[in-house]
Amino acid sequence: MDFIPYKVNEVLENVFYQIPKELLINPIYNNLDSNSILLYGLLLDRLSLSMKNKWIDKDGNIYLIYSRKEAQNKLKLSARQC
Repeated sequence: MDFIPYKVNEVLENVFYQIPKELLINPIYNNLDSNSILLYGLLLDRLSLSMKNKWIDKDGNIYLIYSRKEAQNKLKLSARQC
């Protein structure tokens, strides 16, 4: 597979998942595997959809709807790996 570099006008066309650095540098998270860290990033991304849809209870808690099957598909995992 050949490396294809970004062009100047393509850089802002990409969308990224955010993952807190804390999950990678704080020793208390050393037992998390990379799939768990990526899943956290996916859930953070879904948080913005929940806020947009006002999925918030009377106490200000935000609800996330993200099925196990959806996580499996995004992370390319089998049911046994989840």
